[in-house]
Amino acid sequence: MKPAVVLPLMAALLAGMAGCSREEPPPPPATTAKAAKPAVTPATAPAVKDAYAELMRAVFGAGYRAGKGNALAEMPDPDKADSRLDMVVTGQSSTRLPTGETVLAVNGEMADANGNADSSHAMPGVLSLYVLDQQDGQWRILRRHESIASLGSFGQLGELRWVAPAKDKVALAVLHGGTWQGQTISLLSLFDVAADKVRDLTGESIEIYSSNEGACGPTTDECWEARATWSFAPAATPAAYDDLVLDFGGARRTIKHPDAKPDDDADDVERNEVPLAGRARYAFDGDRYRLVEGENIVPGI
Repeated sequence: MKPAVVLPLMAALLAGMAGCSREEPPPPPATTAKAAKPAVTPATAPAVKDAYAELMRAVFGAGYRAGKGNALAEMPDPDKADSRLDMVVTGQSSTRLPTGETVLAVNGEMADANGNADSSHAMPGVLSLYVLDQQDGQWRILRRHESIASLGSFGQLGELRWVAPAKDKVALAVLHGGTWQGQTISLLSLFDVAADKVRDLTGESIEIYSSNEGACGPTTDECWEARATWSFAPAATPAAYDDLVLDFGGARRTIKHPDAKPDDDADDVERNEVPLAGRARYAFDGDRYRLVEGENIVPGI
């Protein structure tokens, strides 16, 4: 064998072996797709704490909105017979009658196109009453007294109280009113919730508080705050309801020197103050409560 041939062959063989033994870089790791984030389900709005939710569901069914604590319902128009309006209605108070029935009082506000309350300063609340009882764990509506009165302001009825206008009778007292240009008034209305036809027993309400202190300034001749505490007393003459007695307090303040020019920077001027006191008695005459004794000294506004 010729060495000249062997040496080139050996060189080629060694070069080929070297090429076969060279390590290649490892392939990149397989890409693992990231797990998709689970879709976020919007949380259901928690129910508003509503002490009257059970009764509201019994009355308004699917119209009751637990997330808002009110119902959207078509209610009678208090100002137009045979007409109905969409209202946002909210449970306000309830009581149990001596007969065992339950009465629910609700406030209604006019609803806008989106089903939300749409109340301005001058708009009253609308009072409705429902009489229910419970049988086998289920509520049933016995009587509906809907849109029986428009009271208060800002779409709210005012303060509600359950009172006894006579033995074994229950009435809803509504203290309602509002403030306009610094003058405030509060009136009393009474509703016998067990009557066949529920209406305001006072007729057009009775004044129990008024004040113009919010508008009292150096040029105001007279400023006042008058208030009445009220209670029932046995009727002087036989009647369906006890008499309503008002005891008055407060004060009137008049300018002491009316001819003096007030200081433009003064909050007020020197005034004479006269206490207010007195008593008035109202009796039910078969139709409404009427003043039969004394004078109601609460000024109107």
